[in-house]
Amino acid sequence: MIDYLNLHISIETLLWLFPITFLIHDFEEIIFVEEWFKKNYGKVSGRIPNHMRKTFDELAQTTAAKFSIPVFLQFIFYIVATYLAVEQDFLGPFIGFNVLLFLHVFMHIGQSLFLGTYALGVGTAIVITAPYSIYLFYRLLAEQLIEYSDLVINLPYGIITVIVLLWGHKVSNRVLS
Repeated sequence: MIDYLNLHISIETLLWLFPITFLIHDFEEIIFVEEWFKKNYGKVSGRIPNHMRKTFDELAQTTAAKFSIPVFLQFIFYIVATYLAVEQDFLGPFIGFNVLLFLHVFMHIGQSLFLGTYALGVGTAIVITAPYSIYLFYRLLAEQLIEYSDLVINLPYGIITVIVLLWGHKVSNRVLS
């Protein structure tokens, strides 16, 4: 299987699949965010730690439209990072964003285990994001485009994603309130 993928997917195509896999994952969250909270709020709200209560309650009030604004902003950053990686051979932001997104998979799994129910986004995190990330890192390492240390060194670029996400939620609350 790996040989088949290596033979039929160019590095450029593999890199450009990043924004697509991100959108597939986040579409699950956008499409189901309202329904998930309607169905699960009462079941899981008692399990939310006090320091996360405000954030959880704010998310419970979000709409698909509000959720899509931070996703759109992240998508723009991911397109720019992918362009820089493919066309300018500047992989830093691309690697940092992908490491953070891969770690994000484990957040979804942890949420499902902690809450004792299907957590929003866990399906595409496991079926789309994790396999893509593993294969991406494998290919980049195997073709010596990066070293293991690059996965750690470029992780701070992932902070940009967190900042954009938080800012996007603030913008969406102002624009769509």
